[in-house]
Amino acid sequence: MLLLGTTAAYAQKARPVRYVNHTEFGGLFGRVKYPNPYNNNAEQVDSKTSLTVQTFNGVQIHEKLSAGVTLGIDWYKTALLNPIAGGVRYDFVTSKNVKLFGTVDAGYAFAWFQDDSEGAATKGGLMVNPGVGMKVGRPGVAAFTIALTYKRQEAHITKVPLWDQRERFEDRVYNRLALRLGISF
Repeated sequence: MLLLGTTAAYAQKARPVRYVNHTEFGGLFGRVKYPNPYNNNAEQVDSKTSLTVQTFNGVQIHEKLSAGVTLGIDWYKTALLNPIAGGVRYDFVTSKNVKLFGTVDAGYAFAWFQDDSEGAATKGGLMVNPGVGMKVGRPGVAAFTIALTYKRQEAHITKVPLWDQRERFEDRVYNRLALRLGISF
């Protein structure tokens, strides 16, 4: 009888699994320093802006904590990368209609949709994306989100060798500030 009472009490306290989605789009902003082969390899610095889209799909583990998988597409000037990452979302501060949350995604990017010229190849690499954001909306319904994150993305680019080279490649690290808008439910 005691076992039945304990089981019934546990069943009443168990929460149903809640699906969580954050779908966002925005920009990746950064400064790039690289050698200019047309100016005796003198370093040149340029500002770069790229487009990013991602969706986080997971389950709510705790009232404030969600864990899941993040899928995305990042359009850099010469690389189209598709990160797949494990991610968490944590609500730091909550009020009636506004929540301040933290986000961390870590994974690997692939170059599935990249179209390289003949003799060239683009491969993705490790990716990490921590940040903070804000959700605005009533609890239990869709909310508007804005997030500010730091994105570090690695890539390996094999290029067509020049006349005096056997191989030519670049190991790139994209360090970007990401500003994204989206919805969450």
